Amino acid sequence: MRTAFRLRKSADFKDVRKRGRRVSDRLMILGSVPINEDNEAPAGDITRFGLAVSKRVGNAVTRNKVKRRLREGLSALDILPGYKVVVSARPEAAQADYGMLSSSLRRLARRAGVLQSDMANPTNTPHKSTINPSAVERDNS
Repeated sequence: MRTAFRLRKSADFKDVRKRGRRVSDRLMILGSVPINEDNEAPAGDITRFGLAVSKRVGNAVTRNKVKRRLREGLSALDILPGYKVVVSARPEAAQADYGMLSSSLRRLARRAGVLQSDMANPTNTPHKSTINPSAVERDNS
């Protein structure tokens, strides 16, 4: 995740918490809100991300490890453009490995409606079958 795509201002975090849709599990809370046209970026261009990892998660080393894992997990997801997304880690995230955090992020993004569906991604669509229908009928008789 590039630095230009990060939320930095507290007003942006407050906007997501106030107006956004929030979903959660035992590891984290994910909040999302569409970007307004009034803001600095048009709605359809980019998605901006913010991470909130409090001192309750652990010491500085632990918090930074959780943030690195969350940033990597977010960059692996195919998020719809035009959203502000804030991920708040819960204390249980300190004991979770990358796989657990990544699967939790994917599940929450899908529930929040900001994850592009697998069917919309042309690389994941199955190819049409080249089976001859008459051959199938012969096998079934």
